[in-house]
Amino acid sequence: MSNVTYRCFGCGVELQNNEPSLTGYTPKPLGLTGNVLCQRCYRLQHYGFAEEEGLIKPDYKKILDKAIKKNNLFVYVVDVFNFEGSIIKEAHEFIKNNPILVVVNKRDILPKSCNDNKIKEFIKEQFNNYGISPVDIVITSAKKGTNVDEWIELGKQYRNNKDLYLIGASSSGKSSLINSFMHHYKNESRNLISTSPYPGTTVSTITIPLDNHSYIYDTPGILIPDSMYFKVEKTALKRIIPKTEIKPKSYQLNKNQCLILGGLARFEVVDGARTNCTVYASNDVEVLRCKIDRANKTFDNLVEGNRIQPISNTVTGSESLVAHEFILPEKSVDIVIFGYLWVNVKGNGQKIILKAPKGVGVCVRDAII
Repeated sequence: MSNVTYRCFGCGVELQNNEPSLTGYTPKPLGLTGNVLCQRCYRLQHYGFAEEEGLIKPDYKKILDKAIKKNNLFVYVVDVFNFEGSIIKEAHEFIKNNPILVVVNKRDILPKSCNDNKIKEFIKEQFNNYGISPVDIVITSAKKGTNVDEWIELGKQYRNNKDLYLIGASSSGKSSLINSFMHHYKNESRNLISTSPYPGTTVSTITIPLDNHSYIYDTPGILIPDSMYFKVEKTALKRIIPKTEIKPKSYQLNKNQCLILGGLARFEVVDGARTNCTVYASNDVEVLRCKIDRANKTFDNLVEGNRIQPISNTVTGSESLVAHEFILPEKSVDIVIFGYLWVNVKGNGQKIILKAPKGVGVCVRDAII
């Protein structure tokens, strides 16, 4: 009998029936016809994320433990567009005492006019808030090959001839960074790591020799369940994940005005002074301004008629959205929908209601750019 591998239809991990605590477990017999989900993906799709399960599974913790014991360098890859949706908070307690080089990927998505030093300051402050002091921060673009040589040189500097472990959330671009490195330094186009704009591409640790005695380990991407990336279908993701440089959309909003943010969210100025707002989203996300008293009807008609993009089966109308209320401080802030977009607002005490799909994370942060 041939040795057949069965994979989860949701995340691509290899399925197994033996150990419920390990990645890829399914109680269903392997080899069944149809699409089979691992237990974790099944629970995500049918019940929502179970917080008590934790993101760091025993098999992934073994990978971290191996690196920690040898004091290896962690290269922590984050997505500059989807920063909050690429932070693995649960791993921080494990890795915080090891040297950590932060690589900020997808710089090509942000407008060229953005100040890289300000982005670095933002990233450093955020990691400090998580109890992590990076040895360094480098801003790159795996797609464009920007600063690939810099992060590799910094990796050599800080790893002290030891191994190098790439960690990060699914879709942060770890595998793409290694592929860019291989293209740039070895000019090889064969046997590259499988990459995709969709979550869950790397399903096991990939080992790549650095020299005769040390390696780069590309670890599996951790799925961040409150990111929009894991709430919508691939057809919607094609529009949500930016492919080219973002063109910001700017508006002036008065009290009782709102922005309809595709068929997935709304941004409402409920009270306060007139304010300037700039939306940073994929260029395929359509934005419409309207009055709040007409927002439900307008939003529902757009979604039902498929007349705004992106749309998803997870949002059938206004009743599918959850309201989050904020009072803006007197400074420029970003109001973020994890894995979707952010709205930069000049705050002055305005009352804002942000409406997003259930289970998708939102926050107010200092302006990143």
